[in-house]
Amino acid sequence: MCGHPPGDIQAERSRAPGAHARQGRWAMDDVHGGARAAPGGVDYHAVFDALSSAKLVLSPDLVVLDANEAFLETVGLPGSVLLGRHVLDAFPVPPTAGSGPGEDGEPPVVASLRRVARTGRPEVMGPHRYDLRDDGSGGWQERWWITTHVPVLDAGGRVTHLLERVEDVTDIVVTAGRPAPGAERHPEVVEHAMAVTSTLERFSAAFQREREAAIELQESILTPPPDAPGLTVAVRYRPAAREVRVGGDWYDAFGAPDGSTVVVVGDATGHDIRAAGHMDQLRGTLRAVAYAHDASPGPALDLTDRTALGLGLDATATVLVARVGTAADDGSRAVVWSSAGHPPPLVRRADGTTAPLPGRTGVLLGLGLGAPRPEHAATLRPGDMMLLFTDGLVERRGTSLSASLAGLADLVGALPACTADELLDAVLAALVPCGAEDDVAILALRVEDPHAPEG
Repeated sequence: MCGHPPGDIQAERSRAPGAHARQGRWAMDDVHGGARAAPGGVDYHAVFDALSSAKLVLSPDLVVLDANEAFLETVGLPGSVLLGRHVLDAFPVPPTAGSGPGEDGEPPVVASLRRVARTGRPEVMGPHRYDLRDDGSGGWQERWWITTHVPVLDAGGRVTHLLERVEDVTDIVVTAGRPAPGAERHPEVVEHAMAVTSTLERFSAAFQREREAAIELQESILTPPPDAPGLTVAVRYRPAAREVRVGGDWYDAFGAPDGSTVVVVGDATGHDIRAAGHMDQLRGTLRAVAYAHDASPGPALDLTDRTALGLGLDATATVLVARVGTAADDGSRAVVWSSAGHPPPLVRRADGTTAPLPGRTGVLLGLGLGAPRPEHAATLRPGDMMLLFTDGLVERRGTSLSASLAGLADLVGALPACTADELLDAVLAALVPCGAEDDVAILALRVEDPHAPEG
């Protein structure tokens, strides 16, 4: 529930109706992919209207795009006076609304909406007062609300819409029969309202603690790559943009007994602390068997699969392993790689030519099918770079994986000469500037020219 803004927001309001008034009741088509009924025959407008909780859909600049029937009944207004209007016009600021600290004098509920639009993180507001105008008397109706603001994100992690869920708790907060401002409240009612607020605050705090714990666990596992003579290895990890959604993706790099360098990326199923635990176990198992057995990528994946299944680790994952040999006299390096259901490595040659390495993909880890995973060979020369990544970098709704991989190759190939770190930063800036719907782990390995002058 929101109201009139202070001075600098007035200009924003004056632009909003012209931009959005055309959208009306069908603005929700944008949220659901452009069609009222999905291919399966689901009428999402009908579902939205049938929801018992009151919900409002807004654009990131706070224009009302849709409201379900429960919301219209709760506020006592028809959709025609809300849709296409800035929320600060639709709901005038009452004298009792208060203002949020550091938010240009806006009511706290408006400040919350703006933060969610800016950060892409949901917020919950405990019982707060926001009165509605009484058109009959010209005065105000005392109203108390519990409000939840949730961002709707596109495949690139950008906020496209805001969903506001409101619960009218006026009857709980205000003593029955004494609705006037300043009326005495029953202690039992106040206690109940405080309990509701406390529960919401605990939920929000627990949500944040779980996300922080998962990220901290992941960062403690994903250690910096080792120094490898003649090679530069750069790594990046980006957690998903919404909810807890961390845990499954990893990278790794370590030296083999014969002096080769092994690089790995993987994606364990799931996006929570449980997935982070599975990732840690799979990463440790793969690292241990690859080193202890001095195993090449295919057998290392097979041994990891058998070990994890034998120990009862109930997890599935896609994994890519590449082993880069020591330098030949001309500085070139032999590469052997194998995939367990993972996209292949992408190689950018010193002249800018970029393409994925050809080769068949083996089965995922954790399925217990027993078939040996195929290995493939390639050569990297000085100036070449090899890119390993998890599917969160390229998977997008409505786009095939082959098309996304081709787009990544075009992007990497078009970059100017750069270091491994610069390559990763450029790719992430282009593909996940605001975060992604899935975790992203990405690793770049560059073969340095042994004859290049230092510095």
